[in-house]
Amino acid sequence: MIDNEIKKVLILGGGPSKIGSETELDASAFQMMVALKKLGISVLVMDNNPFSLTLSEVQPANIFIKEINVKNVIDVLNKEQPDALIPITGGLRAVHVAQELINQGILDDLNVKVLGISKESLKVLNSPDKMKAAINSVSEPAVPSKIIRSESEAFAVVRDIGFPVNIKKVNQRESTERIICNNAEDLSDLLEDEFKDDSVCVIEKSIVGYKQVETVGVRDQTNTKILIAGLENIDAVGVHSGDSMIITPVQTLNDIEYQNIRTATFKIMDYLNIIGPCHIQFALDTNDGSNYYVTKINPIINSNTALAARSTGYPLVYVCTNLLLGNSLNEIKLHNNYHHLTPIMEPTLDHVVVKMPVWPFDNIQEADQHLGTKMKSVGSTIGVGRTVEEALLKALRSSQFSPRDVLPSMKEISNDELISQLIHPKSDRLLVLIEALRRGYQIDELEELTKIDQFYFYKLRALLDVEELIIKEPMKLSTIEVAHDFGFGDGMMAETWQEPIESVRSLYHAENEYPTYKTIEPSAGEFDQNIRSFYSSYEVENESHQESEKTALVIGRGGNKLGPNTAADYYTAEMLIQLHRIGYKTIVMNNNPNALSLSPQISDKQYIEPIQLGAILNIIELEKPVRVFIPGNRHFLLKQLKQYTNLNVQVLPPDQETGVVLPKDVTYALNFFVTKEDSYFISTEKLISNNKSDLDYVTAYETPYVLDDSTLEQDIKLSKEHIASSNWIGLVQILFNQTKNGKSEYVGIRPLRLTETIFLSRATGINWVRALVRFYTKKLDIDALMASMPDVSNRTTQMQATFPFKQLNVKVDHANSSQEVGARIKFKIED
Repeated sequence: MIDNEIKKVLILGGGPSKIGSETELDASAFQMMVALKKLGISVLVMDNNPFSLTLSEVQPANIFIKEINVKNVIDVLNKEQPDALIPITGGLRAVHVAQELINQGILDDLNVKVLGISKESLKVLNSPDKMKAAINSVSEPAVPSKIIRSESEAFAVVRDIGFPVNIKKVNQRESTERIICNNAEDLSDLLEDEFKDDSVCVIEKSIVGYKQVETVGVRDQTNTKILIAGLENIDAVGVHSGDSMIITPVQTLNDIEYQNIRTATFKIMDYLNIIGPCHIQFALDTNDGSNYYVTKINPIINSNTALAARSTGYPLVYVCTNLLLGNSLNEIKLHNNYHHLTPIMEPTLDHVVVKMPVWPFDNIQEADQHLGTKMKSVGSTIGVGRTVEEALLKALRSSQFSPRDVLPSMKEISNDELISQLIHPKSDRLLVLIEALRRGYQIDELEELTKIDQFYFYKLRALLDVEELIIKEPMKLSTIEVAHDFGFGDGMMAETWQEPIESVRSLYHAENEYPTYKTIEPSAGEFDQNIRSFYSSYEVENESHQESEKTALVIGRGGNKLGPNTAADYYTAEMLIQLHRIGYKTIVMNNNPNALSLSPQISDKQYIEPIQLGAILNIIELEKPVRVFIPGNRHFLLKQLKQYTNLNVQVLPPDQETGVVLPKDVTYALNFFVTKEDSYFISTEKLISNNKSDLDYVTAYETPYVLDDSTLEQDIKLSKEHIASSNWIGLVQILFNQTKNGKSEYVGIRPLRLTETIFLSRATGINWVRALVRFYTKKLDIDALMASMPDVSNRTTQMQATFPFKQLNVKVDHANSSQEVGARIKFKIED
């Protein structure tokens, strides 16, 4: 039963996005916040991520925009006196803060409970010895390892377990890289560096080449457990799970092997007294799957739990929120869209999901593109289909290696380089595997070189067979039908045949053939459920139908990349919320398993599809939306969609491909809301460049930028003149440069960018995404909006972009906005 003593909780957020953490933490915090409110519990939220939807959807008095650290959390606990603290939506940093508060006795003194992570679980986080002891305590095998403090201790361990070994520095704050040593010379050289700063390291047996399998389970206080999903890494141990292609359901384990890891998962959850979610990683000997090791225990919400929930349709966060409050699995009451037995039933799938990583190397070319034990991907996409082949190709298309090709070619690569990349994979791993098959490499030798199961090479070969069919038999209905079954898109065929996409589509439309859509739900069709998440198929039965005569379709950004993508996902989610509030039925199309915008609470329907022209047109044909929204600059996609003049397509913010050459040097800007009739001044803003005053390197912002009254009045007047002579409406930014003699000069005009729109919302307390949505749908009362502008003259707001350079082990002298991975925000109250 629900713990009636809990009336108010503090949720700790995940902070700025980074490698290993995109928007899945905020998505889970948001879903948890919604669930808690429905249960009548007051919610406080603490985070310093400006792109947090959770911060936007909680009453301003209940949000605390501060860095997650012990001091700041204590301040909020003392001030607000919540009954409980939830750290599991904030990643390792939040969990370690909770751990420190427990160790200091502060939570006991304040009578604050920690929900979602037990004291037993806290002990094993980033403590290899304690994790190993926990695993061994339930008679499960852990990788042989030992903490070492000197080179002599390291060589003593090696004499026991032999080479190769992994070395990992012990760090209580975050996971770090495991470095493989194959011989004594490698080990000696490495430890000479590692022990310079009195480091403590872990040395462990290397299991490179083993099969990586993961499980996600939930457990309640009555010791009832269910397995939500098994996740199989297509890449073997040696490639970080975050950089591996992942498939669910598990494909290459027999039932005995699968039941072994399921049993191990439950034993560990019992031992650690897990209440809520748990993600566990395993390494299986490819020669004998019954020989395995437990390699990691993650008793928190992360990208893998998000993938499990997205893949199965199981309402993981809602269920876990109830568990944290004391409900058992059989007591949880779901929305009537779900069957009443869903919380207690292990998901069974009649579809396949493949996750494809997305890497940052286009924006940071200095980074080493080789994949290893340190995670480098900044995002991922998923493909969903009836077969492995279909899901695999959809995931590849969604990751947009080359959205115009049938299967991207690497024919220019030499044989020597091909073999090298088969052994030492890079970010274009999948394309290399395909190229090797094209060149006639045998599957058994590819398995030996890559340690990837033969099963997946047979699936890739089947895709190549279909590609050959497409090339040899163009513009035939039979070819199109086979291609559709295997996940090929209309655009891929049109490109191969050098035909307009409409010519391809008209061929099968003439036979009354259209895609059908299947529900992503956890009972494989066994129960009647009305879950609103879909993927395309070309089978007869269609489970999705037109939602409404007044529907808005919002097209998401897909896999997270560097630049404004995290902000764009927040922006997409806000658009969906605001469109719903003004009376539209809302549909989102996206393929990022970690996306905020795919949270089921913020839209009426979700389609998980490649964000490409053919897939978009298919959804539009079915749903007939009266409006189509695209968040941010998507020039190629917008150009394609604008060919269809019957579509009411709106880009928000307005497309920035203006043809106007922007200046190099800027110091500050004035922000305006512009209608056809007038322009309204909002704020001044300092643009902070990390390379002199170059606009391309502006990665920090501060508002207000203080000007004397005379200069401000003059700048506003000049700005309005330039606005009047432009065609821009909505949020518009006027750029100024302050010369060496202190004078200000106008240098340019542009629409306010995604990131700065959100920054402006935080700084002013007005939701400018909401204002834009209402403005473009003719629902905005501009006078009321401007009258509501608060006086924030005594408060300085600063936002600073964050970058992945440290995690990628790259030194960059001057970072630019295309290399941003996230941002942090803070306020300073003037005396």
